[in-house]
Amino acid sequence: MNSIAVNKVIGYVLLLAGLLLITVPLYQAYNIFTGKALPSQVFKIPNLSPVTMANNNPFDIAQQTQKALMNVLPLDLINNTLNLGSWMILMTLFMFGGGQIANLGIKLLK
Repeated sequence: MNSIAVNKVIGYVLLLAGLLLITVPLYQAYNIFTGKALPSQVFKIPNLSPVTMANNNPFDIAQQTQKALMNVLPLDLINNTLNLGSWMILMTLFMFGGGQIANLGIKLLK
């Protein structure tokens, strides 16, 4: 095989791999936003037990802040937001990498 044919084969493989790295995260994002799937659980903030909540020390600022935050925002909302944000960052990196790989494949094809 000559060098041009090898470059074309490698170019098509890189183009296909890049397009795959773009379409798979898009499909997963569609499934997550339609409710068919959940993002992977990276963050898990543990629930506070009633025993720790019962010990009210007015001078423990961290405990008072945590108690006030739990009254405003449910823990599931915080967990889901952190997990969705980390998943979106990871998928954005995959799609950016897929674009770069596809770009290399296109350059080899020219």
